[in-house]
Amino acid sequence: MAIDSLMAKWAQQNQAVFFRFYGWERPTVSLGRFQKEDGLRVPESLDFVRRPSGGRAVLHHSEITYCIAVPKTTVFGRLSVLEFHKIVHGVIKDVLRELGVPAELSNGKRGNTAFCFDASSKYEVVIDGIKIVGSAQFRTQEAIVEHGSIVLRQDNSLLREIFSENVPYIQGLLDLYEIDVEDIKRRMIKRFENLFGISFRIDLRDDMLEEAKKVSHLFDLRRR
Repeated sequence: MAIDSLMAKWAQQNQAVFFRFYGWERPTVSLGRFQKEDGLRVPESLDFVRRPSGGRAVLHHSEITYCIAVPKTTVFGRLSVLEFHKIVHGVIKDVLRELGVPAELSNGKRGNTAFCFDASSKYEVVIDGIKIVGSAQFRTQEAIVEHGSIVLRQDNSLLREIFSENVPYIQGLLDLYEIDVEDIKRRMIKRFENLFGISFRIDLRDDMLEEAKKVSHLFDLRRR
């Protein structure tokens, strides 16, 4: 989360679109920037972090997590929240459809729990009505940053332990289709490069990691 928060600054400094993929060593709950912990029962065995973006809580584990940062000096920097959201999710939808998955962009439906994936917001990626991709966005004076999760598998028992028994039974991409995860990443990179022009899959240098460590306390709610 600290690295994602700094990608706005780095994108502006380099005047380049940056993106990255990352994963999770163990299950972790992320809380939206303005979301309260009320009603959540996060087990002590899980890490618990706060995102620099808004939205509802997410259980991260078996997923492709991505982050993209775009300087506001580009034409994309003038887009509204929903317009930018639609572009990024449109890329993911098109990649999945290339691979034979009938992905669509949702018209939006608000959920009833603190859990992000119990219903889809406008322009999020769904398969047969099941939300597969959830994302959130934040903006600085310099850049737009959007990060999100392409869920591969869901742990419904853990979800209900954390959020409530009212969380509907949901599935991830690999619960529904056999698909090459690395192929998804390769195709996303190619499409992002075609869309944004000159862009970089960010190479995190030691100085960047050190800078992120200095602000990581702003996002750690509880670490094992």
